[in-house]
Amino acid sequence: MGRGYFALVRKNGETNPVTILVILLLAAAGFYIFHVGPLYMDNLEAREAAAEAFNVYFVDGEAIARPRLMIRLNQKTPSTSHYEVDEDGVESVKPGFGLKDENVTFSFDETTKRLLVRIEYDRIVEFAPLKKRKIYHLIAEKTGQRVK
Repeated sequence: MGRGYFALVRKNGETNPVTILVILLLAAAGFYIFHVGPLYMDNLEAREAAAEAFNVYFVDGEAIARPRLMIRLNQKTPSTSHYEVDEDGVESVKPGFGLKDENVTFSFDETTKRLLVRIEYDRIVEFAPLKKRKIYHLIAEKTGQRVK
């Protein structure tokens, strides 16, 4: 350990600029995950609901599968919410996914016997202190054949 080693050591009180950069990057990643993470958790719920509707379709048909899917995803759970604008133009946050019939597609191909259950919806994320909004278009689907 000659003189060259001590030249690499910083004096007391000095901060490495790379450390500051790493801390800022971690803070930015945490900020993004805090705001966008719940969307992906909700999308996992939608994928699970699509898989359930896929199974119900083959047992009871679309007449039962669609309402069950809509009830499951539009139920008033505190973890999932969406923005809604009423007839007066007032925007409010409502619980559930807020899906309508046009957001859910059941597509059965008679020739290949494949079913596609597709849920398409948009979510608005407001990044809290910045008051910036971004729209995320999310899709949850289940496709396949009936297992006998």
